[in-house]
Amino acid sequence: MKLLIVLVVLCLGVATLTEAARPVSTEVVQKLKELEPVYKQLQDKVISEVAGAKLATATATDTFYKGVIADKETSLTRSIQLEDDMTYQFNGQASSVDASCLQMLRSIVDMNMNVAGFGYTNCVNNVEAGVKAELDRVYQLLQVDESELFDISLLDVFKGENIISNPAKIIAKLTEKRSEIDGISLSFVADINAAVNAYASRLGDMQNEYKSCLLGNESVLKASFESTKNQLVQTCLGAIV
Repeated sequence: MKLLIVLVVLCLGVATLTEAARPVSTEVVQKLKELEPVYKQLQDKVISEVAGAKLATATATDTFYKGVIADKETSLTRSIQLEDDMTYQFNGQASSVDASCLQMLRSIVDMNMNVAGFGYTNCVNNVEAGVKAELDRVYQLLQVDESELFDISLLDVFKGENIISNPAKIIAKLTEKRSEIDGISLSFVADINAAVNAYASRLGDMQNEYKSCLLGNESVLKASFESTKNQLVQTCLGAIV
């Protein structure tokens, strides 16, 4: 009976000693368990930020195109209104005004409108070339190679190490691994956000340039119609109605 009690005490003593003597070894596993969700969070963040940046780029592009279309519609409406005003002048002339002279002026107005059409084409071609170059640039910046970002092994900390005899070295490696993951996440987010913001800003500049081009085209057209009005009065001997 005494022998049995001694054996039980010895076994309990060994078990307690084993648990008490290897706390750092078990800490390695605990550290690894803490690091794994951080690594998963990095993966989720990278995927989310890349998707979000691409969506923001698409939204900025959509807003830009809607703005360009609205600007074109407004400008075209004004140009057509100028033509309608000229037509009103022609139709309001007295029967004594030379019909062939009026017809010639009608032809000039029509040609000037056609020339303005070339101006509209030039404006939109310039802006389209610009937005294509900007799209190529921003998507090049957003071509993130996730395999490089995710090429972080959580288990390579065990290479050449011994979790039993020297767990402290493994823990030190896990700490370095955590810093590496945190560093990648922060620098990555800043870079892609800056790229998208710069893209949206450049689109705004291009839209303003497009508006200026449209206004210039309208200005030339309006000047040609003013000249036609002078011809109506001075050459065709008509009147402004």
